[in-house]
Amino acid sequence: MLTLEAARERLLAAIDGPVGEVSSPIETSGGAYLARAPVGLIDLPPFDNSAMDGWAVRSADIANPPVTLTVQGRVSAGGVYAGVLAPGCAIRIFTGSPLPAGADAVVMQEDAEPIETTGVRILDVAKPWENVRLQGEDLRKGTPLIPAGTRLEAQHLALLAAAGISAVRLHRTVRVGILPNGSELVASGQPLPPGGIYESNGIALADLVARTGALTRRFDPPRDDLPALQAALATAFAGSDIVITAGGASVGEHDLVKPAFEALGGTVDFWRVALKPGKPFFFGTLPASNGSAQKKYLFGVPGNPVSAFVTTILLVLPAVRKLLGAAHCEGFTHPGQLAEELNNPDGRRHFIRVCCDPQGAVRSSGPQGSHLLNSLAAANGLVDVPPRTRWPAGTVVQVLRWSA
Repeated sequence: MLTLEAARERLLAAIDGPVGEVSSPIETSGGAYLARAPVGLIDLPPFDNSAMDGWAVRSADIANPPVTLTVQGRVSAGGVYAGVLAPGCAIRIFTGSPLPAGADAVVMQEDAEPIETTGVRILDVAKPWENVRLQGEDLRKGTPLIPAGTRLEAQHLALLAAAGISAVRLHRTVRVGILPNGSELVASGQPLPPGGIYESNGIALADLVARTGALTRRFDPPRDDLPALQAALATAFAGSDIVITAGGASVGEHDLVKPAFEALGGTVDFWRVALKPGKPFFFGTLPASNGSAQKKYLFGVPGNPVSAFVTTILLVLPAVRKLLGAAHCEGFTHPGQLAEELNNPDGRRHFIRVCCDPQGAVRSSGPQGSHLLNSLAAANGLVDVPPRTRWPAGTVVQVLRWSA
C-alpha cells in the first residue's frame, strides 16, 4: 500500500501536462493559468506625475518657507503643460497630472495658501522629487510582469491592463467528468425509494474541482453492471481530460470501475493508499491512441462521502492543477494552534476534519467517521495527524484549507 506522498509523486509523474495553450483577452482570463510570462509594453508610471493635489515647484525656490510664488498655470490629469516652469513660479497640479518641465517637487495643497488668482504662499519645504511618482519606478518597459504558471487574479489583471497588455497566452482549461457509481443513488429532489440514498459526491466533487479553474461535468450514475459502467465511462471520457469516479473502487462484487476501465483499454497504475479516510483510491491512464491525441486519466475515489472529499483534495486536485499549468500543484496550508486535543489512535495517518477560526484556533469539526457529512459541513480544513499520535491543546499544526 502506497504512502500518500508516493501515490501523489507517482500520479503526477504519469501526467503529461499542461494540456495546451490558447490566447485570451485579459477581460476573460481571470482564474486561468498563464502559459507565458507577458512583458510590459510601457514604463509604469509612463511619465513623471504628481502623487497628490497641490503645486508643482522648483524645490530650490522654497528652501526657506514661507515663500510667495507667482501662479504660472495649471495642469489637470490627462493634460500636459506645454511650457517650462520659471524660477519663482508655481503651477497648480492634480493627482496623476504630468509633472511640468522645470519642476522637481510638488507641495501638497494643505501646505499652501492661494493668494487670489495670481499667487500662492508656500508654507513648508519640499525636497527634490517629493510627492512625485517617477517614470518607470514601478515597472520598466520590457520587464516580465507575471511568471508563467500563475493563476490570474484581480491584482494581476490590473497590472496587465496598466502595462498595456490586452491579451495573454493561457494554458487551456481542463475538462473533468465526474461519474458517481451505485444503483442505490437517487438525484436530490426525487422520491427516495426503499434502499435508496441521495447522491451527494458528484455535486461536492464538481465544486471542489471547479475551484481550480477546471470545467466540470457531472454524469448520472450508471447501473451496477459491467456493460452499463463501461458505456458510462466511455461517454464521460469522450468529452473529458480527466474522469473522477466515486464509489466502485473497492473489492466487492459490485466494485466494477477497474474492470470497466481496463475493458476500454485503460491501465490501473496503483490501488490503495495508506490514508484515513480514503484507502480504496486508485489511479489509471487511458492511452492517447484510444480516440484521443492525448492521454486521459481516471481517478477512482471511494464512495463514502468524506473519503471521496479528502482524496480529491489530496490526490486529484494536484493532478488537475498540473494539467492546468499551475506553477504549484499542492494545496494551501497555514499554521494554526489546537484549541483542544487531537488524537489518532489508528495505524494509518488520519486527515482529521477541523474548523479553524479567524484567530487561528483549530478544533475538530465533530465525529470523524467517513460517512458523516454533518462534521464535514462544519469543517474548513484538514490536519494531518500521524498514526497513533495524540497532540495536546496548544500544539501548532499545519491546516490544509479548501475554503475560507
